[in-house]
Amino acid sequence: MADAPHLTAPVKTKEMPKGIPYIIGNEAAERYSFYGMKAILVIFMTKYLMDSDGARAPMTETEATTWFHLFNSAVYFTPLLGAIVADAFLGKYKTIVSLSIVYCLGHLALALDETRLGLAVGLTLIAIGAGGIKPCVSAHVGDQFGKTNGHLLTKIFGWFYFSINFGAFASQIMTPILLDLYGPHVAFGVPGGLMLLATIVFWMGRRVFIHIPAGGMAFLRETFSKEGLKIIGRLCIIYLFVAVFWALFDQSGSKWVLQADRMDRNWLGFEWLPSQINAINPIMIMVFIPIFTWLIYPGLNKVFPLTPLRKIGIGFFVAVPSFVIPAWIEMQINDGELPNIIWQILAYVFLTAAEVFISITALEFSYTQAPKKMKSLILGFFLMSVSLGNLFTAGVNHFIQNPAPSFKPDVNGTYVLRLTAHDGDNNATDTVTYWVGPKQAELGFFKKVWHGLRGGKRDGNAAGTISKAPPEANAGLLRAVPPGTPVRMFGSAAKGDAKGSFTYRWNFVAVPEGSTITDANLTAADSRNPVFTPDVKGDYKLEFSVLVGNEASYHLNPETGQAELIKPFVAKDTTTIRVTRKNLAPVASAGSDQNASLGSEIKLNGTGTTDPNDPSGGSLTYEWSVVSAPEGSKLTDESIKGRTFAGPTSKLKGPNYYLFFAGAMLVAGLVFIPVARWYQPKEYLQDEADDGKDAEESPENTDDSDDAAEDDAEPDKA
Repeated sequence: MADAPHLTAPVKTKEMPKGIPYIIGNEAAERYSFYGMKAILVIFMTKYLMDSDGARAPMTETEATTWFHLFNSAVYFTPLLGAIVADAFLGKYKTIVSLSIVYCLGHLALALDETRLGLAVGLTLIAIGAGGIKPCVSAHVGDQFGKTNGHLLTKIFGWFYFSINFGAFASQIMTPILLDLYGPHVAFGVPGGLMLLATIVFWMGRRVFIHIPAGGMAFLRETFSKEGLKIIGRLCIIYLFVAVFWALFDQSGSKWVLQADRMDRNWLGFEWLPSQINAINPIMIMVFIPIFTWLIYPGLNKVFPLTPLRKIGIGFFVAVPSFVIPAWIEMQINDGELPNIIWQILAYVFLTAAEVFISITALEFSYTQAPKKMKSLILGFFLMSVSLGNLFTAGVNHFIQNPAPSFKPDVNGTYVLRLTAHDGDNNATDTVTYWVGPKQAELGFFKKVWHGLRGGKRDGNAAGTISKAPPEANAGLLRAVPPGTPVRMFGSAAKGDAKGSFTYRWNFVAVPEGSTITDANLTAADSRNPVFTPDVKGDYKLEFSVLVGNEASYHLNPETGQAELIKPFVAKDTTTIRVTRKNLAPVASAGSDQNASLGSEIKLNGTGTTDPNDPSGGSLTYEWSVVSAPEGSKLTDESIKGRTFAGPTSKLKGPNYYLFFAGAMLVAGLVFIPVARWYQPKEYLQDEADDGKDAEESPENTDDSDDAAEDDAEPDKA
């Protein structure tokens, strides 16, 4: 059955096009889907990721950051491909619907498989689907308008951006809670359901949309004409500078989340999850858009003509403090302080203001500067700036990684390695043992998925059995402090497979002789980070207790079909604060003994090593050595790669990392000033149907030629 005729050109009217509500609804649901998945991605990779046997195998922070930004880069590279398909072959509507289905399948893969395989498949499909539709949806918005109602474009792109951030806000609040309470299957599954809803909403608007036909050969002629290539070249120069902003902005979903995990997140009366803080950005966007539209832009326009390129240039300089503030936060953390999350929220104020200046402006600017048959293509190039920015961040994070200490066993048997830590005065050592043998059989793909759905992991002592991961409490390591110094405790916890909210409690197990300290002297003892001031020298031993779930409840056992009473889970850990003026020896940790396969690269991990007098560990030097190896092995100390590092480390640490990106943004802003003065804008808007009549149905693929791009252009001021 043939589709009903649809419009192929905007109607001559001053009113809002009828298809806009469907596009706005689709965008809100799709953005909920994308940002919900992205909000938990780094936390999932660093805390929930499993190996092929169903055992937890999380990534390091630097590795997860690299994966995150490579994915983000892919998401914003594929728009160029989607734009070519839309503008040359299928048209925007068919491209959006087709790739939305691929998008949904990506969410399904993430929801079913918690291993690196599922992660890679899911992120690849989402990159193709989400990226492919991005330029088409934005261009599809502009296609609904002609010259008569073109003055509404600024308003509707503002509302379009508002819908993006409304969906992002809702998902970044809810999805971390779903991950915390129900695990990755539900947390990734719900965004997938919203993407399915987005696809349905968009399909419902098919009869009222303006369907601009695909350009076919006309698209190629316009794109590869002298004027078309000139337009692409000029805009790409602008996009190179915008890419630097995206290199900063998208780290709010990676580095900023990891930083928030080490901060005091008590704000507005409760403790926020690290990945929830990012929700402040869409809230601010929704507040800032009307403020900028009605107050800031008119005010600046009274001082000097506020052109799009001037807005973008101002945004570059506004973005600089957004990374200076996290650098200051890192300095506080390195000094043993616990800054409140309100400081990161201040950084979000600058980052979001810069986003309004740059992103919304560049989105509308790209559409108006694009010739009529190149709308999606030009928006694809604009989105490539996001890809380039994330690729730059991923590249930086890749090259700043020091080589992780590792070795490759050459024969079966037992290998014992030693880690030596030195603080300038004292040495400390620890050993780790690896039993190397033939590779163990892995679970099949469908068994891995089934075990994941059951919420358990494979037990190493009984193949095929399922065990629940218990919650974990970490009270921190031995620390030395001078007498009279206030001490802040740094507790952390993981729920494992337990469900429910956290309840914390610190108490003293032992205090030095003569001390009058009691539990009552612990300030905020029911938080992760209480404070006390020791009154005498000696050892203060404290216990950190974590309760998961507030009360017992019944849960259905999937194996027996019977309801079972599940009591709250409790995890405990202890640590010691030693009050002294002495320089204590380091505490070395070479990691846990484990099995390994012959021929595999064994990565050593001594990151648990600490200096009690300097918890940051910045004053320690390290060396790995071979204690013993099986007969016939040629392994020597020199065979160990990266043997002078404790574990995976970075060349660009703490505040220096953030200052590097702040400096890059400042340089980009300064160089952009002469570039903006050089650029000469022209506007291109769609032709309207004659006399406001509906256009007849026409094939989506057409080869009829348009007027030359330069003839349709309306000059604009820079």
